[in-house]
Amino acid sequence: MIKINPNLNNDITIKFSGSKNSSEINTVFAKTNSNVPDEIPQTGLTIEKEKVSPKGSKNPEHLKNAPSPIITVAGEKKFAAIVIDTKTNLLYRYDDKGQAEIVYSVATGKKSSPTRKGIKMITNVEAYPYKTAYGTKRKKNPNDYGPNVIIIENINPETGKIYGRNGQFIHGNKNPNSLGKYASLGCVRMDNEVIKELSKEVEKNTYVLIQ
Repeated sequence: MIKINPNLNNDITIKFSGSKNSSEINTVFAKTNSNVPDEIPQTGLTIEKEKVSPKGSKNPEHLKNAPSPIITVAGEKKFAAIVIDTKTNLLYRYDDKGQAEIVYSVATGKKSSPTRKGIKMITNVEAYPYKTAYGTKRKKNPNDYGPNVIIIENINPETGKIYGRNGQFIHGNKNPNSLGKYASLGCVRMDNEVIKELSKEVEKNTYVLIQ
């Protein structure tokens, strides 16, 4: 006869008397362990996806869901050089074939002063201390705008013509902790070192899509 006595540590002690063949003993083990899972599930573990840095990322995982840069201007299909996704506070930079090259974490407008959506055009790039921007906020408070401001103006997608600025630009900032958040008065804020490089890369009369 076989007696099975589990102890406090969940180990199993087997006592038997008489003769028992191996198949009978295996059957006892199978019945005893029928409620024991093959694998112990791991609980409490979370895998956090790596976030996009304000310094930029070329990680394919971060670029695979990049929004389409295709826009229609005056009846023609064109590529935006920059797409800003206000839902995720991400700015994507594209090559001339419409392929996303890099993505940055940025700050966009607060709920009370949202970043306005639409197709824009880059018309100028200004550098600190903004001496030519007479009577503007960036002239009065240049430190708020970092080393560069990329001027973007509204265009009419039906005609492709510029119809004016809305006072919301792409620029640096003095508060790095705001990046990745809804923190501005409508402008798109970037890391100061990044805006320096982006200002060298962008060209006038190229398109920016804010969505």
